[in-house]
Amino acid sequence: GSHTHSDVINYLTEQRIKIMPHPPYSPDLAPCDYWLNDYIKRNLTDQPDEKSLARAVSKVMKKVPKEEFRKTFDKLLERMELCINNHGDYFEHLIK
Repeated sequence: GSHTHSDVINYLTEQRIKIMPHPPYSPDLAPCDYWLNDYIKRNLTDQPDEKSLARAVSKVMKKVPKEEFRKTFDKLLERMELCINNHGDYFEHLIK
């Protein structure tokens, strides 16, 4: 499928690593949904027009500290585990 490449599949098979299907889209597992959009909103001021807004969003995104990205992807691993433990059901309410 679109989320796999034959070289990767072959390697994982050779290493006897279980290949699981790509999960359906979930806002619980999408960093843009559970983190980035809120981060941008918190760091954005009112803008007079669409062009100014686009520039402001770009500026905020370029200034996101690397540590923020690292923490976000660490959280993604926790979220994946919650997703597995909840059999794919909604779990946002379980996050502290």
